[in-house]
Amino acid sequence: MVIRLNWASGSGGRETQSGGIISVFLKNCVCRYKNLEKNPDPLVERVSVYGNATLIIPAFAYTFCTTNSIKTLKVLKSVRPQQPVVFFSPYYLRTLDRFWKGRGLREVRLSTGFMLISTALELCEHVHVYGFWPFDSDLQERPVPYHYYNQLTPNRRKHKMPEEFVRLLQLHSQGALTLHLQPCSSPGADLENHL
Repeated sequence: MVIRLNWASGSGGRETQSGGIISVFLKNCVCRYKNLEKNPDPLVERVSVYGNATLIIPAFAYTFCTTNSIKTLKVLKSVRPQQPVVFFSPYYLRTLDRFWKGRGLREVRLSTGFMLISTALELCEHVHVYGFWPFDSDLQERPVPYHYYNQLTPNRRKHKMPEEFVRLLQLHSQGALTLHLQPCSSPGADLENHL
C-alpha cells in the first residue's frame, strides 16, 4: 500500500522520489475548491491524477472543513463514481488525539502526516516514512521546504512538528516503522538510505 499526502504532484519527474503507485491519498482540507457544484473540473482533474486510489478526507478535524468535504464527496460520487472517498471518523480522530496526548504530545491538532502515519501503523505490518522532516534545513544544512512540492510554511500554532518527529524517531528505534531521512536516489536505492 502506498499512501500519499496533500495532493503532491504525481508528475513532473517526482515519481522516483514520491512514488508513482498510490493506493490511498489524503487531502487535508478541500476548502480551496470553491463553487464545487458549479465548477467541479479543477477538483476532478486533480483527483483523476491518482487513478482510482482511495481519497481520505479528515472532514471532521475542523468544523469549517466539514461542509466542503461533504460537497467533495457528492461531486466525486456523481462525476467519478469509481473514486472511493472516505472520511476519518470524528471518534477515531478524537481517540488518536487522546492517545498521543497521553504520551506527552501537546499540540492543538496532530498534523495530517502524523495522523496518517498513525493510521498506517494500525493497518500495515511494515511502515516506511519518507518526507517527514520538521526542520528548515536537512542533515547537510540545505534548505528544506515544508512540502517538497510547494513553498507553504508550517502553522506552528497548530502543529508541533519537531515533537511529532521525536515520536517518529522513538517508533523507528523501537522497530515500529522505518524513518527515511535521505533523499531517494532511485526507486530501489531509497530503502538503503534510512536512518
